[in-house]
Amino acid sequence: MAQDIQQLIEQLASSGTMSPELLQRIQAAMNDESKLDEILSALKEMGADQMGSGPPLNIEEYYREGTKPYVLRWPMGVNLPMPFAQLDRKTQFFVLFQEWTRREMEGMMALNGGQIEPAKNIFNECLQRAHEIEVGELVARSYEDLAKVADRLGDRAAGRDYSRMAAQARAA
Repeated sequence: MAQDIQQLIEQLASSGTMSPELLQRIQAAMNDESKLDEILSALKEMGADQMGSGPPLNIEEYYREGTKPYVLRWPMGVNLPMPFAQLDRKTQFFVLFQEWTRREMEGMMALNGGQIEPAKNIFNECLQRAHEIEVGELVARSYEDLAKVADRLGDRAAGRDYSRMAAQARAA
């Protein structure tokens, strides 16, 4: 890994804030798997790899059989080999689940980069995405992310409300 990336990651670890340059590098690496693997490996070594609201999830555990196909409501972060509507329902679910994960990571990068309003907007979108695919754990994590935004804004009451809603979503 290039030394300058390592230094940016060390700055993240020491300050808890993601520099705009590191944010830009990570966003660029999202389309280059080898670069992203290098960055994630360095983050993991430093214990800074858990940027989301919890441990990784097994998508298989959250899929529920059904007949109604999912609808693609937001732009995709990746190109699919065929139109979304042509995918089987289970594959659509997996794609939407992964898109929630990608957007949550983008929200955390924005939040860690001091971009509070964009992070809030992304987490609200994550909440809508989680409701759409009916995954209570993703709903809970979205509320937890919104609680982090409220905490950054100094709005303790909103933070408590979001935390309460996260607990309720997780218990449902």
